[in-house]
Amino acid sequence: MDENKIKISNQQFFALAANGTLGSTIFVISGLLTGIAKQDAWITALITPVWGLLQIWLYYYLGKAYPGLTLIGINKKILGKWPGIIVSAGFVFLFLHVTTNSPWYVGDFLGHILSETPDYLFYIPFMAAVIIAVLYGVEAFARASEIFIIFVSLIFFVAMILILPKVNIENLLPVLEEGIVPSLKGSFFLFSFTTFPILTLMMIFPVNAIALPQAGKAMVKGYLWGSLIVFVAIIISILVLGSNVISNTQYASFLLFKEIDVAGIFSRLEFVIMLIWLVTQFVTCVLFFYAGVKSFAELFGLKDYRKVVLPLGLIVTVLTGIIFPDANYQGNWDSIVWPPYGTTFCLIIPGIITIVFWLKKKFNKQG
Repeated sequence: MDENKIKISNQQFFALAANGTLGSTIFVISGLLTGIAKQDAWITALITPVWGLLQIWLYYYLGKAYPGLTLIGINKKILGKWPGIIVSAGFVFLFLHVTTNSPWYVGDFLGHILSETPDYLFYIPFMAAVIIAVLYGVEAFARASEIFIIFVSLIFFVAMILILPKVNIENLLPVLEEGIVPSLKGSFFLFSFTTFPILTLMMIFPVNAIALPQAGKAMVKGYLWGSLIVFVAIIISILVLGSNVISNTQYASFLLFKEIDVAGIFSRLEFVIMLIWLVTQFVTCVLFFYAGVKSFAELFGLKDYRKVVLPLGLIVTVLTGIIFPDANYQGNWDSIVWPPYGTTFCLIIPGIITIVFWLKKKFNKQG
């Protein structure tokens, strides 16, 4: 069956956008973010969605202009055949490259718990699940994503309520001690992790949408819901642990959930947040890998993207440990490489494509 003929509901677009926004943010990025904005990281999380909405509008605008095309088709239509192919090849590389992040995060974290286990024994089963999900197709993992976001949201907010007795409002003070600049710098950093994954939905939107305006609104709502969870996770982490502890901790949320202890009944819930993170990390990895194999197949004129899922999945699995050799390299990649790298492909190039579209539209009207 032609994957482009499958239609997914608005609720599924909501769930995919929300899970994509969460990704690794609630578990991994809070430490790096707090290192930039310190106790004002919650302000960063509050203002970041403003930039995200502008980016989503850009994607919606391009999708609305070409409702029957994916990102690859839109590139070729607007830029022309060969420029479109070159730009599309860059997107294919981006999608498959970023796919390697998720299994590495999973292997690194579980490696702290099972230190004697080789990392590839974590990469392989995780990527096997991702490959199976992509083989089942967009409809299957979109439905699963609906269930995942309900599970994640419910467990997360219950856990946040249980930890409220441990909050200390003084951990937020002084507010804006070094001015607004660190918060704005942190916003750009957080923006690259919460919003850039939405680009993967351009391989699903608009071709798999039932109705474009409603699907667009669903993506915005999903993005805002994911941003709300990120905001709550960051501000509660600061209130309970303090910015100094968070900035020196690789997995701050895991440490945060260790603080939950309600009358000795509800305790040791840190593995719950690990499960939440694994779910959101899985969905994000599926989105990037699906976008990668789908764009690869479309770029090379393959009718069925499933033919390249297994070979590309094996390549991604092998490259995971090669591209990211250790935690220090990964940390530098997250903080130094990814923001400008992601900005180029997820914001600047789509912006240029939109400008070219406007100019061609204007000249065609004049002609």
